Amino acid sequence: MKKTLVALLSFSTALNAFAVDRIVEEFGIAPTYPNITSAVAAASDGDRIIIKNRAGDIPWIENITVDHSLEFLSYANDGFFIVQGTYTIACAAGREVLINGMRNTSGGITFSGTAATRSMTVRVIDGFFVNGSISLATNAIQAHVIGNTLQNGTVSINFGNVVGNDIDGSNISDEGISIITTGAGASIDTAAVIGNKIKSSVGYEGVYVSSLGQVVHIRNNYIQHGWMGIEVWEGPPNGVANYLWNNTITAYTGNFTTYGVSLANTNTGSIWEVMNNVVTRTWSGTNRGINNDSGNQGQINVYFNHVSSNTSIPVSNGFTFTGNNTTDQLIVLDADGSLQAGASAIDGGNPAAPYYDLDLSTGDAGAYGGSYTLDNFFPLHTGAARVYMTGHPFNLRSGNTLRLRANAWDR
Repeated sequence: MKKTLVALLSFSTALNAFAVDRIVEEFGIAPTYPNITSAVAAASDGDRIIIKNRAGDIPWIENITVDHSLEFLSYANDGFFIVQGTYTIACAAGREVLINGMRNTSGGITFSGTAATRSMTVRVIDGFFVNGSISLATNAIQAHVIGNTLQNGTVSINFGNVVGNDIDGSNISDEGISIITTGAGASIDTAAVIGNKIKSSVGYEGVYVSSLGQVVHIRNNYIQHGWMGIEVWEGPPNGVANYLWNNTITAYTGNFTTYGVSLANTNTGSIWEVMNNVVTRTWSGTNRGINNDSGNQGQINVYFNHVSSNTSIPVSNGFTFTGNNTTDQLIVLDADGSLQAGASAIDGGNPAAPYYDLDLSTGDAGAYGGSYTLDNFFPLHTGAARVYMTGHPFNLRSGNTLRLRANAWDR
């Protein structure tokens, strides 16, 4: 069988013919730079800012404005560059910024200004944020937030992908991950929220999406929440399905009523597939599993989900295919969100072949089921190059050409 492989390396940027590596080191003299600020000030589009750590790993304490197409990288092989401060990316059409391997002890990444919708690209890859958020919520930026740890922070974007991150926003007054686009504004693409571990605070969603401009794939996330695990609104009215597949969602705390999955104000012509999710709780208050909120006009199919029997309303009325869900058994999770042995959700997902687990057994419901199992994305920070996402047919036939699209990164 003929096989075609197309590898798209997500860290690639368009470099001009005169791109320069600008080395930052403590007390640096020409041709190196004594701090990151001076290297950025001297840089031109396409340059790489390569950062040596200070003695004793004391962070570079600077607030940086990025106003060119630049890459920020660690000088040490398979290591972080250690900083403290806010990195603000100035919007400009055609700008491409890569931040790979940042360890930020107090500070995050944000933006300033405006530009045409999806006219620039920002990639934040394999970072470690001790106390800070990644806030790129502007229509100007196509953002790719990949493989980061946020110990006390959240992620907000308008367009792009959030894949394979460990996000603890339990002390932050914000959604763990939010994607909000108020209008289409450009050709409709797909936003992937896949393979993340998310912990959100009381009163805020683990994942919140309200989008006309993108189809969304929310898959294989482990979400601990204090209000709503996943809440979605709107959806492109183009008849292309949005996927809420194989998430494990638990209410670990709360205030008033908590919701595992809630759908509201979906648009006529939008389609939502809610399948193979596991919804449970440890919080003792009122809890709904999969909730049909007000204003829904889209087609919402809810099937092969497992909702714990200790929820107040496991699955709301008004959805399609609700008879194919399991709601009569208690669901208990291990600390990592995996199912305890004997759970009905093991081999309890959609039994069709495209949804099989990697061992070719019937697919499990929850974050560890299917080919996008959460195990594909963790552990983080291994120092190795990795393929973090693939797009491929889920149902192969002998004699057909296999076409695989892969996204990868390397330091």
